[in-house]
Amino acid sequence: MRIFHPHGSKERLFEMVSKVSGLNEQLLPPEKKKEIINDFVNYVSEYLDVNKDKIEISYEPEEAQEMASFGKHVPATGTIRIVAANRNLADVLRTLAHELVHRKQEKEGKLYDGAGEDGTEIENEANAEAAIIMRKFGKTNPIIFE
Repeated sequence: MRIFHPHGSKERLFEMVSKVSGLNEQLLPPEKKKEIINDFVNYVSEYLDVNKDKIEISYEPEEAQEMASFGKHVPATGTIRIVAANRNLADVLRTLAHELVHRKQEKEGKLYDGAGEDGTEIENEANAEAAIIMRKFGKTNPIIFE
């Protein structure tokens, strides 16, 4: 039995998972992806008790380079913007959860200038909470990992 080494290639891991589980996101139609994203937004907004307004999904790959990120929460406008181009569904959903956690943090008055910098308590909380949300949602919606 071969054990995956954490420093091995992502391509090799994906190849192994594909063989075991039949993972192939290209088989999931775009309409189904949009339906899952909507269901996820409803789930997370209820889970976190935040509004689900002003969430924009971009399918323009160059936008991620412009933002230097795949997601952005803009407290001044109340907008969350997520780049979904060239990304798997689970990663898009994790980014959505992360940004919705920032919306909750804003609602609770926790955000401050620089709160989103790497390693801050606010950013670490958003990362951890997004992971928890993904696990909980994924247990009843395993399609997100396809």
